Amino acid sequence: MEKLQLFVQCFRGPRLYHIYKQSMDEYGASVDYTLEYRTIIERWCDILFDSYSWAGTIIKYLSPFIVYNAYKHGLESYIAIGRVSVVPLISVYFFAFIMRGTVRFFTPPYTEFLVSYQTAHRSDPNSESGDKIRKTLLKQYEFDFNSWHPDFVASFSADKNRVGLHGNYSIPILLQPFYYFVATWIGKPLAYPGSTYLINAMMRSHLDHGRINHVASKGAKRAKLVTSDNNNIDTLFVDNRESGSDKGKKLVITCEGNAAFYEVGCFEYPLKEGYSSLGWNHPGFGYSTGIPFNNADANAIEAVYQYAVEKLGFDPSDISVYGWSIGGYPAAYIASAHPEIRNVIIDASFDDIVPLAIPRMPEFLESVTVNCCKKYFNLHNAKLIEGYAGPIRIIRRSRDEIISTNGYLNGNRGNYLLQAVLLSRYPGLFADDDVRMKLDEWLDMANVTQRQPTVPRFDAAFCKRHIQAHPNPPYTGLGEGLNTDEKTMIAYYIFSRILTDCEGGHNDPLPPKYFKEPWSHAHET
Repeated sequence: MEKLQLFVQCFRGPRLYHIYKQSMDEYGASVDYTLEYRTIIERWCDILFDSYSWAGTIIKYLSPFIVYNAYKHGLESYIAIGRVSVVPLISVYFFAFIMRGTVRFFTPPYTEFLVSYQTAHRSDPNSESGDKIRKTLLKQYEFDFNSWHPDFVASFSADKNRVGLHGNYSIPILLQPFYYFVATWIGKPLAYPGSTYLINAMMRSHLDHGRINHVASKGAKRAKLVTSDNNNIDTLFVDNRESGSDKGKKLVITCEGNAAFYEVGCFEYPLKEGYSSLGWNHPGFGYSTGIPFNNADANAIEAVYQYAVEKLGFDPSDISVYGWSIGGYPAAYIASAHPEIRNVIIDASFDDIVPLAIPRMPEFLESVTVNCCKKYFNLHNAKLIEGYAGPIRIIRRSRDEIISTNGYLNGNRGNYLLQAVLLSRYPGLFADDDVRMKLDEWLDMANVTQRQPTVPRFDAAFCKRHIQAHPNPPYTGLGEGLNTDEKTMIAYYIFSRILTDCEGGHNDPLPPKYFKEPWSHAHET
């Protein structure tokens, strides 16, 4: 009876990709390595199943044209195609299904995995023994993420007031289905191409290889988080707290770009500097589920933050957030929602997505573009970051071709993000019209060498004295009683410490020298 049950379960069991093993090297040290599990037959069966999924996705995206063509020319041709193809397609699928299940049953590594998986499935995830069984399973096997048991369930959702901030739109009720169609079929592939089936399928082997390498070489721990809106978020954590360095005791949560994944993305940056690192994929990216609308992305980073504090045991004051490109939105959100975090680094990001979206769409669709962005892709980084007063570093790429509206430095939307930070924190300095003119002048320049001559009587000691007088936020009093030249000096001092100019384009890897902790007023005391 047990053999029969095991045989049946082999047909329904999750895909098993790799088995983690340990061996001894010539010096007697333990060495981690992986074995790819799948047999040739199982691999080809999986390819066939994936091909069916590909075909279904293609038909889904072509469905508007198919419906239009059927309306114009009738259903006869589609009925004829169905009669010829349905029976062979079902037969091939059924044969592959039987073949894969049978091969699994006669392959001991898979049956051993399946027994362990079923044992973990029946155990209580909230008990100590159940948690130990699941950790042992995950340590030994790399298998289909959809079959994982949740490692953490978020206890509350993102702050709706922050998510909806600056999101005023005008969409009649009758047109809401049309806007949802535009958002999911046009807006999502443009704003978040990494969430499309095509990109995910193309990247799948690279993602698996990158993640397995982290697990085998760095002892990374993968976890499945469930958000408040029931999306599953794929995360990876490398713990360097036992390294003996102060940096290892600090955690950096990395937020990837619109076509990037933690497996092959900026998750590496903190690790190279010795920090502990926690990476995650946006909803719909890799093995994460959902659609990356702004509310889903905010719920995802909220779940990641809760996991870091409640499950991984990091104090909020030891958590930093790094956001690259569109990842600047979840970074800005978590900073405003949890201002007690250590610091924030925003790299190659923007103030608001609307000014970037409008030029990329036909002019006659401007109102549709604006309303769609405000409702579904309300990435208002500047408004969010105004609610955070802690240490921040903004990295601007000198040849950023993605977030510039005109292709030049003065069209870089990161300039507006920096202006929002400076004006909201230091109104006593940057509300001065002459200082604002100087700020615009500095932003048009590519580096410190070009800017320094614009402040001829610069006195660093004078600036430090006044900054030391305002060690803690709010800094609204900084600049009171000073003339324009004195305000300009302090404004330049602060500007040059918050902004980091980085040579390169939008998608160039960040050189390690630029990944450093943000400046703060405390550094001057």
